[in-house]
Amino acid sequence: MWKLIFLGLIVWLLVYILKRAIQPTANRKSNDTAGNSKSTSEPVENMVQCASCHVHLPRSEAFLVDGNFYCSKAHIENK
Repeated sequence: MWKLIFLGLIVWLLVYILKRAIQPTANRKSNDTAGNSKSTSEPVENMVQCASCHVHLPRSEAFLVDGNFYCSKAHIENK
C-alpha cells in the first residue's frame, strides 16, 4: 500500500514540475500579480480630512481654503 501512495506522490510531483516548466514565465508573473493589478495601474493618492465634518477624501477632490481642506462648497461657507 505504501508503495502505491509513494508512486502516486512521485507522479503528482512530476506532473506539477512539468506544468511549471511548460508555463511561460511572463504568464506566471501576470498570474502572481493579478491581485495587485489595481495598485500598479492607478497611482496612490493622499487622503485629507474635511475641517468641518472630518470625512476623509482624496486630495484631488478636496477644496483647499486658508490651509484647511473641505469636502464641499457648503462646508466652506459654514466655516
